[in-house]
Amino acid sequence: MYEPKHYFDQLQKNAYRRGYDPPQEQILLSIQGQNIGSMQNYIIISGLPKSGKSTFTTSIVATGLNTFNIWGMKLQCLPDRPNICYIDTESSEFDYYKHMARIKGIANLHELPLFFDSFCLRKEEPESIKNMVSAYLSFTPKCSIIVIDGLLDICINYNDEIECRKVVTWLKEICTINNILLIGILHTGKNEGKTLGHLGSNTDRWAQSTLSVKKTDTGTFILEPKFLRSSAGFKPIEIEYSTQQNQFVEISNNENFADKKNKHFTDYTTDQHDLICNNIFNIAAVFTYENLVYQISVIDKRGINQSKTYLKFLKEKNYINKDKNNMYYDIRKPF
Repeated sequence: MYEPKHYFDQLQKNAYRRGYDPPQEQILLSIQGQNIGSMQNYIIISGLPKSGKSTFTTSIVATGLNTFNIWGMKLQCLPDRPNICYIDTESSEFDYYKHMARIKGIANLHELPLFFDSFCLRKEEPESIKNMVSAYLSFTPKCSIIVIDGLLDICINYNDEIECRKVVTWLKEICTINNILLIGILHTGKNEGKTLGHLGSNTDRWAQSTLSVKKTDTGTFILEPKFLRSSAGFKPIEIEYSTQQNQFVEISNNENFADKKNKHFTDYTTDQHDLICNNIFNIAAVFTYENLVYQISVIDKRGINQSKTYLKFLKEKNYINKDKNNMYYDIRKPF
């Protein structure tokens, strides 16, 4: 029954408050310094199956568990709300734990920290998944970021307009009430490359950002902006798997370095030095002298002695420094 008094009272709760200044926007996910995701919003990362969505997503999550960024991406919780929650609705037990191992490896951790929570809800019904997420947020007020991989499993029919609109309303509600950033992973269709059905079109429409992941014919993965409500954009990030480093590495957009192994490092451009340092310090935030020499030798394809000389050069040029424990870190000061 329509009760005017009830809805008028609800309206007043959401009225403009004269003299009120809201808190500054709190950016929790940035890419290349751009605002991709902030409090009380959700973003969408979409792509075909096996297109690299999980690779980019687990990498983003890993940056929230440590101090460094990866490929220019950084997830940052609030100091007083450090919890991150990762919900997997698709993976088998084996694949789920492989994702957790990948996050640990990228974050350079022996075990995932206590402020990181994760649940595999593959066998649960859509309504149960939504209720579990809502219950988790109610009982975990220190959570500021939640990842749902994938959003298709929180609705029964992704082509049902009414159900999909209710899903979007639920997403906006939990983000606003709980003051969180939600990262949702969604599949795209094979023909048009759009997110699937009415669920895709609705989530895209109200998302703060929508990012697209695709796999190229050469086997590389590319993350690029599709729609950004709060920033101008960022350069696409292209990565490939390096068998030498046993991990994914970023491919430079500026130059082909296939022949640079014949050049002396003093002839490198600033971009080349930056790329080498990026690839090294994406592995870990700090290194012992021996480990850093080894990483330089692997990434720059040099012998150990030349790698030691290059390390000294990078230190002299204020790319790197060492702390009181003789651990080397990235300071990246200009020449």
